[in-house]
Amino acid sequence: MIKAKAWALRKHFDGFPKDGDFELKEEQLPALKDGEVLLEAVFLSVDPYMRPYSRVRMKEGDVMIGTQVAKVVESRNSSFAVGSYLVSRCGWRTHSISDGKDLTPLLSDWPENIPKSLALGTLGMPGLTALYGLMEVCEIKAGETVLVNAAAGAVGSVVGQIAKIKVGVLCECFSVDFE
Repeated sequence: MIKAKAWALRKHFDGFPKDGDFELKEEQLPALKDGEVLLEAVFLSVDPYMRPYSRVRMKEGDVMIGTQVAKVVESRNSSFAVGSYLVSRCGWRTHSISDGKDLTPLLSDWPENIPKSLALGTLGMPGLTALYGLMEVCEIKAGETVLVNAAAGAVGSVVGQIAKIKVGVLCECFSVDFE
């Protein structure tokens, strides 16, 4: 039996989140069943979407939502080898059990010099969203000017980098609130 730690939403927060808005809980995980894997979180995501999503879809006391890069520490599922890494939507937990659905394996030959945390950002959903939006939806061409609104966000910052490489002319908009 594995003891997992999970960060739960103690109360919906206004403004900048505070320590008191979350509570660290312990959970006892059962033994694995056939087809399941035991995951150990390596990196947890903290993303802007969590604030509005938590207000609408979470009750106080629920484990905080989020994506993670996790390592398979025990497996009864032939699709996931012990020691492999993947992206999961298990929330803010140290350990979790999955039936293998909705898990995205990292490349088995992931380069050692590339941090696995990038699977949650530039090389993950935000980066793919930026690439697809810019290249497939906007269909940018060399010599065009690209305006990136909200260039300080996870997707917008990658859009800015791709646009600078592809077209060379870039205008970025972002703001910083120092209050």
